[in-house]
Amino acid sequence: MIALLFLLFTVTMGLNYFNLTKAGGVLFFATLALSIYWLKFHATSQLTIQL
Repeated sequence: MIALLFLLFTVTMGLNYFNLTKAGGVLFFATLALSIYWLKFHATSQLTIQL
C-alpha cells in the first residue's frame, strides 16, 4: 500500500511537471485522502501480540 501511495505522489509530480495542474491537484487530494485513511487504519488497529 505504501508503494502505491509513493507511486501516486510520483505521478502527481509528473502531471504538475507537464503543466497538467488540474489533474495533478485532483490526484494529489485523492492520494492525500487515501494516505489519511491508511494512517487512521494503522493507528486504530489492534495489535495481536501473543505472549
